[in-house]
Amino acid sequence: MSPQQVVSICEANWEAHKSDCSGFVKAVSAALGITTFNPDDNADSIMEKLRAGNDWTALAVGDGRTAKVRADSGQFVIAGLKGAEQIQPDPHGHVVIVVTGPLDAAHGQYPTAYWGRLGSVGEKNQSLNFAWRAGDRDKVGYFSKALE
Repeated sequence: MSPQQVVSICEANWEAHKSDCSGFVKAVSAALGITTFNPDDNADSIMEKLRAGNDWTALAVGDGRTAKVRADSGQFVIAGLKGAEQIQPDPHGHVVIVVTGPLDAAHGQYPTAYWGRLGSVGEKNQSLNFAWRAGDRDKVGYFSKALE
């Protein structure tokens, strides 16, 4: 699958899930034929499944540059952090989809991503730099999966 096809699927699903990060990740995953997640999974349970491995490859924590390379090559990349792991612990974690695109200009290490945001509105085609607080964004885990 081309990197642009992943972006197109994100675009097609963003409006319906712009206020639900886990719903967005599950919708895009389903559209790609990925069956890792259940309908009732929230961001924390998505992170547990990604960390368990199966057919997902864990990248180094905070390694947005490698996540970008994987997304640029057409792999499906999810980034996330459980709620309890955040500087200000929260009952809800957060997950995003990394897509092809530039690293942010200010820091040069955060890839382009799409996400929903529970109780608010997420972002599309934006630097992952804006998906977490400054103290959390370098603790984010990245996971990739080859697409057919």
